[in-house]
Amino acid sequence: MLKIFLIALIGLAVIVLLKELKPEFALLLKFATLLLLGFLAFTGIGDAVSEIFSLGESVSIDNALLKILLKALGLCLVAQIASDICKDCGESALSTGVELAGKLSIVIMALPVAAQLIEISLEWINT
Repeated sequence: MLKIFLIALIGLAVIVLLKELKPEFALLLKFATLLLLGFLAFTGIGDAVSEIFSLGESVSIDNALLKILLKALGLCLVAQIASDICKDCGESALSTGVELAGKLSIVIMALPVAAQLIEISLEWINT
């Protein structure tokens, strides 16, 4: 985590300096810094995903539903990052559109999960 924090601070300092001199390079450096931070953040994701699937097996949740949840989480992160980039570029209306599209996509993806959770809840209530 410290590595990510330091890279973000160094990237921010260089981006602020470049904005004054060469604004077009500042945007490119921002994208490069985001890609590097994303790569570093997702290097340990495999262990977390396997832990989620093992927890799902212990409580009898279908792996397909867990995959949907993980995809929805990924979509949420991508939509948030895209929205923040749009805001940084001064396009707040586009940012709002990206957020809305991400939220609607997540709701549509989550419908089978909600149905499964209702079924599990009803089984627990009836026993």
